[in-house]
Amino acid sequence: MNFLYNSDNNVLLDEFLKSYDSLFKIDIEKAKKIIKETKKYYNKEIETPTYCGDLEKRWYDSLTKNNVDYSVYDDEYYFTDVWVCWTMYSKNYLKNICKHNSLDGTSSVLSYLKDIKSVIDLGNGIGFTTGTLAQIFDNAKVYGYNIENTRQFQFNQLQAEKYHFKMVSDFKNIGQIDLIFASEYFEHITNPIDHLKEIIKYLNPKYLIIANSFNTISVGHFNEYTVNDKIVGSNIISKIFNKELKENKYNLLKTKMWNNKPNIWYKNTEESPLSKFLK
Repeated sequence: MNFLYNSDNNVLLDEFLKSYDSLFKIDIEKAKKIIKETKKYYNKEIETPTYCGDLEKRWYDSLTKNNVDYSVYDDEYYFTDVWVCWTMYSKNYLKNICKHNSLDGTSSVLSYLKDIKSVIDLGNGIGFTTGTLAQIFDNAKVYGYNIENTRQFQFNQLQAEKYHFKMVSDFKNIGQIDLIFASEYFEHITNPIDHLKEIIKYLNPKYLIIANSFNTISVGHFNEYTVNDKIVGSNIISKIFNKELKENKYNLLKTKMWNNKPNIWYKNTEESPLSKFLK
């Protein structure tokens, strides 16, 4: 199968913009220019991107004023930032877990995930990550989780039909999920530890594939977070997050992926094939 993570970015972008335009009537050439500039910004080739920079300023100004401006997510071209994040981060995370030597130098992470019957992609953006998960775990029930009545949710309804997954706006009634995928997701939650507890309570996953970037500047990320009614800085929230997972009996898998990213967390049981790879 030709997985989405192997697709040519330019070809897939043209298909994506055509499909997105069919719903929301965008200026495709403008979108391409914004995407090009945003990618240069994330690659640190330029310091102040015009469009992405304006959104960032709006967002962080609102945090300074203690009046969080969630309307940035409704911006007409916010999807360009989500596209860049897919191509630069999520796409590569998925590719890495499938890479033949990503686990221990001789085998892939994927080769040990044989018992996956259900998957959920949290904050599934524009759906290509969810679609890839549906391709990788083709015998599993795959869900995309997003906020209903948003552009992302509406577009994902199309993606769900094309790539064979199901969209949900509430995960509490789904039942147990084998694998949770969350790339650049928890940074967008002001109380991520409480949210993580809720996810574990309702979904009780065997595995979590997580890529957090709490301490980075980006639209939707917070400078500080709330933990047990206390404010903590973005520089320490990762340690608290990882501690919470360990307290819930999840173990961090040691892999050959650069910077051990994405992090693979799993419940260590006697029958777990991953026990010998404990970090």
